[in-house]
Amino acid sequence: MLLKRALAALIVCLILPYSLSPVYRFPAPQPFAGSRFWNPYAGGHGTWLRANFHAHGRAWGGLTNGAQSDADVLAAYRANGYDVAGVSDYQRIADAALHTMPLYEHGFNVAKHHQLAIGARYVDWIDFPFWQGINQKQYIVDRVKGASELVAINHPSRLHGYTVDDVTQLTGYDLIELANGRVTTQDRWDAALSSGHPVWAIGGDDTHDVTDPDRMAVAWNMIDAATSSNADVIDALRAGRSYTVVRTVDQKTAGDLTIANVRVDDATMTVTCDGPASTFVFVGQNGAIRKTVTGVTSASYAFAQDDTYIRAVVHGPQTDLFLNPVLRTDGGRVPMPVAVADDVWTAGIRAAIIAACAAMAWLLF
Repeated sequence: MLLKRALAALIVCLILPYSLSPVYRFPAPQPFAGSRFWNPYAGGHGTWLRANFHAHGRAWGGLTNGAQSDADVLAAYRANGYDVAGVSDYQRIADAALHTMPLYEHGFNVAKHHQLAIGARYVDWIDFPFWQGINQKQYIVDRVKGASELVAINHPSRLHGYTVDDVTQLTGYDLIELANGRVTTQDRWDAALSSGHPVWAIGGDDTHDVTDPDRMAVAWNMIDAATSSNADVIDALRAGRSYTVVRTVDQKTAGDLTIANVRVDDATMTVTCDGPASTFVFVGQNGAIRKTVTGVTSASYAFAQDDTYIRAVVHGPQTDLFLNPVLRTDGGRVPMPVAVADDVWTAGIRAAIIAACAAMAWLLF
């Protein structure tokens, strides 16, 4: 009887938290449209900062496998030429005395449904440790966004934590981790963009040991911010004035290739790089490759009538650059879709969960 009661209590504890999550009505996919173009790089400052936001220090008594202290992690990045460095410990913001971007990685679930809270004001402790459906994922994104300036979906392909269907429905996230170390997840990003979600790319090492060359200075962000202050960096990330860099060679390098200019003239997008001749790939709706140009330092693409967005990937000798897309619009920045809680369904589901838990407790106790 004691075993049955303990089992019943465990089941109730596992099921009851799902009553917290609303049932949402998700907006239908609406590809970008219009006769104008939103270029996130227009009006930039031209002061590119190298940044990493996904790195782990020693936390929670070593349970998270961080090899160095937060201070040592930050020192290692600064020694490697980073202008902006952050420590994204699980459920913990680094000490303010370290004068770094306030960050943390949200999530203590087994399926790697993790989010990066950038400009975090406090740590939100609500999560669903085991199973998460689309409603639970939206609820968590909304909660993390309420406690931070920006939310990035971390390593979406790891354990299929966020599927293609997820990113086309979920709303409220600002960034998607395109590059986690050398692992890139372009299909999720293109799925989000193709369904009308104006989200930008971000990259990070996700290192737990800064002495590991395969996880240190591998993926980073170049951010066009007025200064390295937290506010200016966040504003630049929110506006899309950044691109993601992935190192493709074994030795550490700051990269031999940088973006000099991205402009749009008469429906033609032109990307110009400083550095050696490279391969430029233009990607559009549903991840389709629209044009490839090799052996150049500048390349252009003229928007076709059915192009809802175009993003560029530049493959250089030492690094790959992933640029944020130019989007079609009727004028001004493209608005974010918003999922709305369905009050009727939410009340019904919550009542059913609570009734089921109450019935189980009554029968066994």
